[in-house]
Amino acid sequence: MKNLSETSLVILAAGRGSRFGGAKQFHAFGQLNKTLMSYNICHAIDKGCQHIVFITQAKHKEELIEKVINHLPKKVRYNIVFQENDDLPSECKIPRTRKKPLGTAHALWCARQVIPGNFCVINADDYYGKQAFELVTTINHESSAMVAYQLKKTLSDFGGVNRGICQLSNDNELFALTECENIHQDGSAIYGETLLNPKLSLTDNTLVSMNFWYFDQQIFPILRQLLLNTFAAKQCDQAQSDEKECYLPDVIALLTTESAKPTKVLTSQDEWFGVTYAADSENVNNKLSELTNKGWFKSLTENKN
Repeated sequence: MKNLSETSLVILAAGRGSRFGGAKQFHAFGQLNKTLMSYNICHAIDKGCQHIVFITQAKHKEELIEKVINHLPKKVRYNIVFQENDDLPSECKIPRTRKKPLGTAHALWCARQVIPGNFCVINADDYYGKQAFELVTTINHESSAMVAYQLKKTLSDFGGVNRGICQLSNDNELFALTECENIHQDGSAIYGETLLNPKLSLTDNTLVSMNFWYFDQQIFPILRQLLLNTFAAKQCDQAQSDEKECYLPDVIALLTTESAKPTKVLTSQDEWFGVTYAADSENVNNKLSELTNKGWFKSLTENKN
């Protein structure tokens, strides 16, 4: 694959930003005063991407159009999809009173009808760097892949963060993802918490997932199966259904089990950054301004409409 001309970019923009204090996916950063998803879109378009799918909540539609979509080049097609809790396989059932979203895997399921081929998936409130988009142009069209980052390049100075710790096979394929919470620096050491280890020691170069994925159409039957496993009416009582969620790492585990299809791990050397906490904003502003001065976002300053 030489570019992303036949690859859709799917952006998960339905988050509530509880720790940040609001819908951080629409907050503007850097001297260009753009959302983080706009900076990522710039890199994707530079690599040939011509189709973007935004998954959000209905209440965010106008803000999404105003701050992001109105600034897209005319050549870029887009779809807006709402993550609705009632969009589930018919065998699934959740309480009508549930307001909490069903997770990132369910969000992707909601977009199944508007994604025509292979696609990348990213979070709207993270910045991934341009190398991530370069890396996915190097893989086989029928592969699944994940862009991983060195842990030291994903930490916050203002509190603990949650990350998926990657376990790799000898062929540089994803063997497992372990959810690790409250990852923080303690002096020169880094610690996190897992179900099996309340004080897991980690290294600077530990590879972690930041939710940058590459999939083909074979992922949608896997998504359906995961939703059935999680929300099938016969195995979910109301208490469980009020709390259960499906996440993309769960999809990868099922993909490996059901299809024996490996997920290639591509390691970016760029620094990931985002705004887990409101206090992260100043750091993000400074870094994006530095990258802007290096010429990384020239297409954002050009009037392509």
